[in-house]
This record gives sequence, C-alpha cells and structure tokens, in this order.
Amino acid sequence: MPVVGGLGDVQPADGEVQSICDQMKKQLEEKTGRSFNIFNAVEYKTQTVAGTNYFIKVFVGSEQYIHLRVYQPLPSADQEMSLTDVQLDKTKADEIKYF
Repeated sequence: MPVVGGLGDVQPADGEVQSICDQMKKQLEEKTGRSFNIFNAVEYKTQTVAGTNYFIKVFVGSEQYIHLRVYQPLPSADQEMSLTDVQLDKTKADEIKYF
C-alpha cells in the first residue's frame, strides 16, 4: 500500500497505465523533439499527493527505455493530466526512482 508522499511498490503496467502513456506521448514528443514508434509501458510506481504522480518505465525500442512522471490531479480539481518530467536513455535494469 502506498504511503502518502512516498513512492509505492513497483507494479507491472496494465491497460490503465498504457492508456496514460498513450495520452502523454504527444506531450513527450513535443518536449523532447523526438518521435517514438514503439511506446510500451512496462512497469510503474505511484506517489499519492494532491492527486497521483505516476512514475512509468516505457520501452521505446532497441533496448532503450524512458521514465515518465505524469501528474493526475484529483477529479475535484477540474484539471488535465500532465507530463511533468521525463528521463531519457534508461535501461531495462534501471529502477524507477523519484525524479
């Protein structure tokens, strides 16, 4: 069970997390100036704040991975989900950590 403010345990990515990644792909490509033909969520951790931060490991092809941080506000906030940070040039073995 996640601790408020701390990162939860690593979980295998599911359809919901892949959907979050799919929604963030355009923002990521604009932010990095790169395009990604392969974009598969692998695993993730969450952080409960005033909403939820998702820290997601994404496979982008050729043994390359990236880590996304996506903020999903509480429904009552009436705000959109957003890509708040990204780490490029990760490997399969790199642990998801707070960034």
